[in-house]
Amino acid sequence: MFRLFILLLVSTAELWVAQSKDNVAYHQIRKKYDHHKVNDTTALSYVDLLIALAKKEKNYSELTYAYQDALNFEPSGYRKKLYADSAITSAQHSCNSDLIASAYLGRGIVSYFIFKDYQPALDDYIKALSYARYSPYIKYNILYHLGVMKSYLGYYGEAVSQFEACSAFFRQEILKNISPDILYNMRKGYYNSLHQLIYCYQQMGDDDSADRLIEIGKREIPKDLDFVKLRNCFFKCEGISKFRKGNYEQSIADLNSALPELVRVNDFARVSMIYFYLGKNKMAQQQQQESFSFFRKVDSIYQKHHFFFPELTENYDILLENARKQSNIDESLSFANTLHEIEKVNIEDRHHLFIQFEAERINIEYASITQRYRNILFGVVVVSIFLLVFTVNTYLEKKTEKTYDVVLAGVGIDIKELEPDVSPPKWTLSAEIRNRIRKNLQKFEDEKEFLEPNLSLKKIALKVGTNPNYLSSYINTEKEMNFNRYLSELRIKYIAELLAEDPITAHQKTEVLANLCGIASRSNFLKLFSEIYGMSLQEYQHQCREKFSENEDLN
Repeated sequence: MFRLFILLLVSTAELWVAQSKDNVAYHQIRKKYDHHKVNDTTALSYVDLLIALAKKEKNYSELTYAYQDALNFEPSGYRKKLYADSAITSAQHSCNSDLIASAYLGRGIVSYFIFKDYQPALDDYIKALSYARYSPYIKYNILYHLGVMKSYLGYYGEAVSQFEACSAFFRQEILKNISPDILYNMRKGYYNSLHQLIYCYQQMGDDDSADRLIEIGKREIPKDLDFVKLRNCFFKCEGISKFRKGNYEQSIADLNSALPELVRVNDFARVSMIYFYLGKNKMAQQQQQESFSFFRKVDSIYQKHHFFFPELTENYDILLENARKQSNIDESLSFANTLHEIEKVNIEDRHHLFIQFEAERINIEYASITQRYRNILFGVVVVSIFLLVFTVNTYLEKKTEKTYDVVLAGVGIDIKELEPDVSPPKWTLSAEIRNRIRKNLQKFEDEKEFLEPNLSLKKIALKVGTNPNYLSSYINTEKEMNFNRYLSELRIKYIAELLAEDPITAHQKTEVLANLCGIASRSNFLKLFSEIYGMSLQEYQHQCREKFSENEDLN
């Protein structure tokens, strides 16, 4: 439940801060319950004040935030769903696309974490992604949850790509100089992404990658109370890893270490996973009676919550086979019915998720093809117009030159004497302008604004507070390079430093690294890296990984 609160907070943080600065009354009311815990109903009286005020002023943005706050403090799952529905309605009235995305994401989270209902959750995540425009917080939260859905469906490779992108984004944010609250949220997003990556790697049989991330998580996750649950999730993963390697005693120790905290926070899904692997460990040690006591606990969790990880169907295969061996007809029928029920739900869920993902994939491909043809058509039209203008202009110039030559020849003037100076123009900037550009450009670099995609000279000039000609002249004279080279060096240098400092980034794929620094083309990114650093990206990553490996050996 606490995780639900954090995820919603992350997804709305950027928008909420921006709005609260201009809405003092709302901000003052929120301060009354800022430190209340999730599901604390005493906060709802203050939230009701916010809802009433926002309705009176028809402030739909604030009304959306109020409904999302109410969702966090309302303990009833049914009422959470109602608040989530209201948040979507008010967000749509606000006409703020990112706020609408946040609201759909919130309802999807309620469907998944409270009701364990995959189908409506996926529908809402896809809708949220279609609205996400400017807030990277919201975008990567949506991608994270879509990754969870893909891993459930068994698309582990695609899920890994999304979790790698999410972990890279959150890691990048962690390295920035940000406020403690945002830093906390980014760490949560980062470690949750690592945890999901470990799960996917284990399902794919890539134990080396899983173990590497487990060690990073154990080493880096803070030991304070806010991260206790996450640390225990990594202990759970390590217990599963130890079982797969045949180290049963250590596996049992790790699983038992993780169990109490996950029971305390009622994370019954992961508790059922721990019980299952405790049973597997005991079975491997020939302790049959103890093993079946754990398998029965998995069944008890399903009977109570009607939620089940698909990979745990083996639990019922084991129980059913044992009941048949003992000729226990009642248990055989009971376990067979439960197994049939689980498989039916799995098939229905997987079918729905498969159809949704394929529909989304087709929509993306169709949009891409349509956009490609539009671009081609636009290019043809532009080239045609350019050729027409060039042809007409050339004809008129030749006609004018011919007339002009005849006139000059008639008065006895040498034409060559009138040829213009073709040397490039030189902008002379005053000391005041240079200082202003220097100061603002340094701020642009310090705040890593160069990581934004699709930057142009004009866009940066607006950020710096000057015009494109002045900025181009300053970069040419002060930086001794043209604008494109300047921007490329900033981006590539940032990635190189990140690779040298962060072991996770050193294992990232080229596409993820290019996306992190705002370069859209993979090939262009590789070419620029080789030009600037005198070696390929792969060579540089290999050197960084060797350095991290040596440091780990020394420790």
